[in-house]
Amino acid sequence: MANEMIRMTWPEFAAAGDCVVALCVGSVEQHGPHLPFSTDLLIPYDLCLDLSDRCNLLVAPPVYYGYRSQPATGGGMSFPGTTAVSAATLMKLVEEILADFYRQGKKKFLVMSGHYENSAFLSESAYLFTAAHPDAKVMLVNWFEMVRQETLDRLFDGKFPGWEVEHASLTETALLMHYHPELVREDRIPLQEGKPFTPRPAVYPEPAGLVPPSGILYTANGATAEIGRAMAQEIVEAIAGEISREFAPA
Repeated sequence: MANEMIRMTWPEFAAAGDCVVALCVGSVEQHGPHLPFSTDLLIPYDLCLDLSDRCNLLVAPPVYYGYRSQPATGGGMSFPGTTAVSAATLMKLVEEILADFYRQGKKKFLVMSGHYENSAFLSESAYLFTAAHPDAKVMLVNWFEMVRQETLDRLFDGKFPGWEVEHASLTETALLMHYHPELVREDRIPLQEGKPFTPRPAVYPEPAGLVPPSGILYTANGATAEIGRAMAQEIVEAIAGEISREFAPA
């Protein structure tokens, strides 16, 4: 059984001992007309549940909210329902969660994000936390950085468009089809032709019309549960290896 803290009692938590604590950080962000707002949280959380079956990993209650969506990577803040927190709030929240687990004797942490915009701020949280607690260690993971290019070429017949346009597109849709098929509205996937990534400067206030009306940056057509399963297996294998190396007994 997965070591999922939200389902545990306090004696079960106390018995977990010297484990790695996994903290998943997502976002409340639109993911097209076919995927839920919680996509950026569900994917890392489910990956960590899989990891807990292989590693001595305790999956902590997650952080649902993330940093503000950016048009170039997440569709921006103009879509109804997309809700975010500031960088300062996110950094302080994660740092304090890690510190309170440390107070309870936990010193090894896996922080996994499913939302690209969180990356720099989680890095700062980890830096500040470990600077204050030098005997602790934090490993930061973006799940999308753990899939080999050759795997993407094989799964997508050499037509993978690149991570820059993958918001609500092939990989996230495939992983949700694998983990939560009941949450994927396949009948709502638009017949949208994907376009390659075009670099552009960030402009504030956010101009209108920067992303397709669907909120999908490329296309979700061609995603399957089988592709999601293959990706999940590779990601879990890769992170399990990193956990073994980084948190091996001295």
